[in-house]
Amino acid sequence: MRSIDSLEHDLERVVEMLSGAWITQNNEMDKKTNFIYQMGSLDACLKEIERTGTDQNYALHRWYNAKTSIACEYIFCEFGAVHDRDPYNHDTDIYINKVPFDVKLTVYPQKLKDRRFDLHTRAGKDEMIRWFYENQSQGNRKQLLNRLYVVCDGKSNRENLRMKSNFPLMRERIGEFMKDASVHGVQNITMDIDGKHLVLKSDIILLD
Repeated sequence: MRSIDSLEHDLERVVEMLSGAWITQNNEMDKKTNFIYQMGSLDACLKEIERTGTDQNYALHRWYNAKTSIACEYIFCEFGAVHDRDPYNHDTDIYINKVPFDVKLTVYPQKLKDRRFDLHTRAGKDEMIRWFYENQSQGNRKQLLNRLYVVCDGKSNRENLRMKSNFPLMRERIGEFMKDASVHGVQNITMDIDGKHLVLKSDIILLD
């Protein structure tokens, strides 16, 4: 992967090109745009979009999300996490104290317009975590594994997009989380999903 610093210009360009609205993520469109994972630069991605005739907004959203998500994983590693050796492992991105985690860089869901969960409190974070697990995407993306949520809570869709590549803020908040996790580990959280009683390790790192 290119260094985070070298990606920043491309990521800034993408934000200006993206429409706020896009098709809900689905397996069919994902399959058509899976080439984004081989595109190291924005220009390369744009050329492949033109060559294949795929939906530019959908593909660029996926490319941006993929690049910012990988950068987020590496920021955890700057503070002591260990990156999984297999870049195609869909279950594990990083290890903290040898415990595997999937990392999800996301936003405060639009479905929760009532702002029912206060992410500045432990109780609010725990309830949001349960909501995320219960309402996650189905199909290929459904996972009931240890997960860390880095949640962007901006004032608009555009601000949330920009926040996903606000690496100084990300380093600050992840650094604070990792300092505590390295000593105390990541908390357990219990939930009942699909008839199963689960005990998982999960937490939320808030970007606001």
